[in-house]
Amino acid sequence: MQKTVYSFDVFETSLIRVWAKPTDLFWELGKQLRQQKLIEISADTWQQMRIKAESAARVASKTGEVTVEQIYQQLAGFLGWSTTQAQQAMHKEIALELASLRPVPAIQKRIQALQQANERVIYISDMYLSEETIRTFLKENNVWTPGSCLYVSSEVGVSKANGKLFQHCLAKESVKASQLNHIGDNLHSDVKMAKKQGVRVEPISQTHLNRYEQIIANDSQLPLPFRSQLAGMSRLTRLHSKETSPNKQIIWDTTANVIAPMLFGYVYWCLVSAKKRGIKRLYFVARDGQILHKIAQEICRNWGYEIDCRYLYGSRQAWHAPSLMKVGEDEYTWIFNDTTFLSVHSVCERVNITPEQIEDVLARFGFAKFRWNHNLSRQERNQLKLAFREPEVVELIVATATSYREQAIGYFRQEQIGDGLPFAVVDIGWTGRSLGSFSKVLKSAGLYPESGMHGFYFALEKRVKAFASDQLLTYFYDGDKPVGDRDRICQYRCLFELFVAADHGGTARYEQQGDQYTPVLRYQKNQAAINWGLYVLQNAAVEFAKQLTTNLSEQDCPVELFIRATNVLIEEFVQNPFFQEAKVFGSFLMAEDQGENKLYELAPAYSLIDCFRLILRGKQPHQNVWFPASFARSHPIFRIFMNERTMNMTHHLRVIGGKLRRGILLKQLSEPA
Repeated sequence: MQKTVYSFDVFETSLIRVWAKPTDLFWELGKQLRQQKLIEISADTWQQMRIKAESAARVASKTGEVTVEQIYQQLAGFLGWSTTQAQQAMHKEIALELASLRPVPAIQKRIQALQQANERVIYISDMYLSEETIRTFLKENNVWTPGSCLYVSSEVGVSKANGKLFQHCLAKESVKASQLNHIGDNLHSDVKMAKKQGVRVEPISQTHLNRYEQIIANDSQLPLPFRSQLAGMSRLTRLHSKETSPNKQIIWDTTANVIAPMLFGYVYWCLVSAKKRGIKRLYFVARDGQILHKIAQEICRNWGYEIDCRYLYGSRQAWHAPSLMKVGEDEYTWIFNDTTFLSVHSVCERVNITPEQIEDVLARFGFAKFRWNHNLSRQERNQLKLAFREPEVVELIVATATSYREQAIGYFRQEQIGDGLPFAVVDIGWTGRSLGSFSKVLKSAGLYPESGMHGFYFALEKRVKAFASDQLLTYFYDGDKPVGDRDRICQYRCLFELFVAADHGGTARYEQQGDQYTPVLRYQKNQAAINWGLYVLQNAAVEFAKQLTTNLSEQDCPVELFIRATNVLIEEFVQNPFFQEAKVFGSFLMAEDQGENKLYELAPAYSLIDCFRLILRGKQPHQNVWFPASFARSHPIFRIFMNERTMNMTHHLRVIGGKLRRGILLKQLSEPA
């Protein structure tokens, strides 16, 4: 049987750097050499000089292949270094290379499997470092196979780039070209030139920067070390995927590139802000807080934050209803929050009563029992508001709230709220109304902090405060102080709520069981989200937090830089999703109503009827459609009519038509009968 030799490229195939680009490491080297007084030039200037020195060394070489020693001879000439100084700088570069390298998980697993199968494995590299140095790199990262050979262009004097290194390997291994199976990432050296020699090739590209990683790596508004290492951490996280399903792989990759950096930056800001304000405990409020809490635990563990991070079960339903001491206009605002689907039953559920308890009132206002679960028209919604203003309904709501409030207070005390430790709550957004209700309940029980409540939010469209002393702090978007186009991004709030979805149902209320208070969930498992790939998203987000906090220090990651990175990444994803991203994330089922009475696809593909409704009436399938994704998912013919220009034109025509109709109506009303 003809034997097969498996050859692996080293850099960007078997090993990957924490830096986005190989030459970015030279910047860090320049910073350290400057600190050691070996150079006086800036890190930026050193980086360019290091690149120039390698080019000069190749020009001076007869073969075009160079060693790291020859590169540093060039640098010694540029800088007037002694031999000792050049050696010091060269060894510093080699040490930095080793510190920056990580194994590529899939390739590492492949090599280990070949080793167990007693297959012949070799390594081939076009590199200026020595064979001994590269072998050390491979061994340190557990991708070296005992008994293997490593062929390096700097020592052999020929390269993969000209095809001659493959010829050299075939001769040394005593095999034909058809017996060599090469795995590598470089399209020219590892693929084209290998094939030209008759070598079988397995090209890989997953180690290359993808579009999001390139966007960050090339963003000149971010400092080079931060943007390079952030892109590097996203790539490293992406490469740690074990998913086999294409859809789940999309979720993992998008999380590694977009969602995880966004959530990490937000949680990191929460911890930094809490530390500055002397806050010792953070309550991450369900359900948004589930993944945020997990990320916080990674940051605290690896970066040493001594803040007590806890998961607190809560929701609009669990906090609004118990906060009711009266029913005024503010309360009616959330009771009748105008969602796409609104029924008698869902409105009653918001205040923890049943339609049966007010059946007589409902009948007086024309709401027969068979219509309680029907979606209400605009006129019917207004009629139901009148029914809920009846004294007996108001009294029932307030009385019910009292009993629910007692249970909520018991749960809050159990979770050590009010034990004297300064605390804050963490939530995703969007108005702070839930925090207001939370504050009211705490105030009623004497648990409200003297300095007021602190709430940390990713974004707030507006502030609804129960008390003037409440402080609602924002990370990314503040409707009171808008920045750039972030309002356009944050209008798709349900997409952000997908990012922080939890694996359990919403908290409906609290109840006492013996001497314990427990949250009562709508359902134990959020099976629809789990089936979609929720755990993939959460695992990728935690993996990113782990990779970043173990590979980088807090000093490498100024918190304000994550805001810029979030803006760039999330804008690209929200406004310009690729088809597969739109399809996978757009298929997520979400609910507008706190009672989750009706589920909608976040970004449904538009049918012909949907297109006509949108163009002629401006009507979306539901209020929270992620339109750019729906656009991407829809048939190409429909997209012709759904472009921005057509949408703007039809909107203006509808506005003009509305004004004309109102003008005609006013004229008719003003004319004498």
